[in-house]
Amino acid sequence: MISLSIEGAVAVATLCRPPVNAINEEWVARLDAVLEEIERAPAVGVLWIRSSERVFCAGADLDLMRSIFDSPAGRERMIALTRRMQEVFARLEALPKVTLAEIGGA
Repeated sequence: MISLSIEGAVAVATLCRPPVNAINEEWVARLDAVLEEIERAPAVGVLWIRSSERVFCAGADLDLMRSIFDSPAGRERMIALTRRMQEVFARLEALPKVTLAEIGGA
């Protein structure tokens, strides 16, 4: 999903959800856990986000969206996921580390 390696002051988070790193609930939870680990590592000064796939990140998982929009409970689940994504991305934005994304492909 998202792997994390830390070498000295550099943390490398690699998106690895083939084929296009589509975002789902597990992906968001893992990114949140990665950010928590980096926040607790005072020696880390840089977060480098990259992808193991040809696509950096395609965005929301469209198959997931199609499967859950058919019911009121599914729509509520999608709203909750969207809110959670916003929270985690805001946490990434506020991270007190230098953050860079290596974007190759789409």
